[in-house]
Amino acid sequence: MPDFVATHRLTEQASLKMLHAGVAKADALGCKVSLAVVDASCRLIAFLMMDGARHFSIITTQRKAITAASQRQPTGYAPEANALSMAVRMGDFTNVPGGFPIVVEGEVIGAVAAGGAKIEQDVEVAKAALAALNP
Repeated sequence: MPDFVATHRLTEQASLKMLHAGVAKADALGCKVSLAVVDASCRLIAFLMMDGARHFSIITTQRKAITAASQRQPTGYAPEANALSMAVRMGDFTNVPGGFPIVVEGEVIGAVAAGGAKIEQDVEVAKAALAALNP
């Protein structure tokens, strides 16, 4: 087995592209959200809170992105019976939909999330942000 493997990582331009696409979708839906992009290690690499977005969305949106990256799947997947214990064990875990992993060639390289609007709107905004990438 090799000592090193080639990996992909998000660029500044990719993060900004996702933020802009998310804002455009939120504007089209008539909602105000926060958007967060994290890398594969769950470090925040880009964040934007739209004018008029709810203050609490700063934390919840980042938690959605962290959860999607660390669990390597969209947020909102955990059975309700397990969600509380997962949140206690993992700290930043959330089961609220609106976070999506960024997958390139089968590798999760980060995640993007939207929060602060209705759940359905958060999901649409985050999906639009994710769709802005050209993997």
